[in-house]
Amino acid sequence: MDESRYGKAPRSRGIVLGLPPALFLMFLGGYWTLLSWGVVGDEAPSRSLGAVGPILGGLGVALAWVCLRPRR
Repeated sequence: MDESRYGKAPRSRGIVLGLPPALFLMFLGGYWTLLSWGVVGDEAPSRSLGAVGPILGGLGVALAWVCLRPRR
């Protein structure tokens, strides 16, 4: 990106807009994963939650990394 043309995006905006969805994805993915393993709740294990939960959790971790990594 051409910083002289567009300017530099403030770091606080990236943290404020990116971190809440990242935390939500991490916790939802972790909860669904534990639910599919039968650790949480009394329902029968679900194969679809077992596949989707870790993917959501991983996306949340990746988004948090992009929001919190140091600038170059």
